[in-house]
Amino acid sequence: MIVWAVVGIFLYVAPPADQPKHADVLFVLGPPDQRIGYAEQLMQQGYSPTIAVSSPIGKDGKFEAGICTAQRPYRIICFNPDPFTTQGEARELKNLSDQYGWKSANVLTAQFHVTRARVIVSRCYGGDLHMIAQHRSLPLVSLSRPTSSWAYQYLYQTAAFVKVAIHPDC
Repeated sequence: MIVWAVVGIFLYVAPPADQPKHADVLFVLGPPDQRIGYAEQLMQQGYSPTIAVSSPIGKDGKFEAGICTAQRPYRIICFNPDPFTTQGEARELKNLSDQYGWKSANVLTAQFHVTRARVIVSRCYGGDLHMIAQHRSLPLVSLSRPTSSWAYQYLYQTAAFVKVAIHPDC
């Protein structure tokens, strides 16, 4: 248990993440929550001419991420991956890269997801990849919002790593 807690610090709390670089696309993994604010900061700093955002589609048939209908000085591409998983998003990065000729990508996700997302995205995308962490302060445990806690993320991300090991394809 102690080993798992210590290893989790390096996998989930403070994973090896990359600094943003100038890239063809800033690719934002879902859900489009707090990371959109950080993504917009990166776009304003000129890291990419295009932002691609993974977003569910609401009952009204429109993308749920507000940025999808926003007017910005950069290209905005919203997509709903099939399936709506990291693997589906990685496949969509490959497809969009083939379509638009992207050779480099900054992929933005929450810090607890960076390590696992790097493995999955690397299986599908062969371009210059930079995994960018959007850092969150989470309580160890939360009774009011249990999924927004380190205890939950440790369990969820560890179980998801098992799935990654069982399904090694793109």
